[in-house]
Amino acid sequence: MPEIPTVVVADVPQVFVLMRDDEVVGYLFDLPSGAMAILDGTGEIFRSDSLEEFTRFFGPLLDLDIAKVRQDL
Repeated sequence: MPEIPTVVVADVPQVFVLMRDDEVVGYLFDLPSGAMAILDGTGEIFRSDSLEEFTRFFGPLLDLDIAKVRQDL
């Protein structure tokens, strides 16, 4: 019987949609190394140590609403 190879499964980050005035303005990724957001129109990138820190600081600063993207579809 052949040996079954080892399979490595990567952690898929949580993905969030950043919205302002009911319009999608970017995406937020909750990575093992911290949170990273990319704004569509400007291409700006924001980094934070954690998702909680991002939502507490950058969310209000940039006037953003954050909605989780379903990944089970």
